[in-house]
Amino acid sequence: MDLKLSINGDLKRKNGNLPYHITGREELIQRMYVLLCVRKGRFIYNRELGSRIREVELSDPDAALKIEAYARKALESIPSAEVTGVSIDGGQVTVMVLADGEDAGIQLRGDT
Repeated sequence: MDLKLSINGDLKRKNGNLPYHITGREELIQRMYVLLCVRKGRFIYNRELGSRIREVELSDPDAALKIEAYARKALESIPSAEVTGVSIDGGQVTVMVLADGEDAGIQLRGDT
């Protein structure tokens, strides 16, 4: 069980200001999202957490391949997750993952 995060990384709260608890697939997707979005070395309690995806210039012809490699590395700690591809549309990066037998598209960035 984990606590649900809002899009800006704060705890998502329900009525009465209590945090939401999440489990199962929702928790797994949030865990993958955090591992992919956090810049490697920036989380003070675990410098190995995160990825180097934000270091990739989206104008690089090999950007999708580099992002896919960084995503695979970041998700190594989740044995049930397999990166199946990356799409870049404008400045939006989406990592496709097969997790527990189901496809998921995890949107990572909207900057250029």
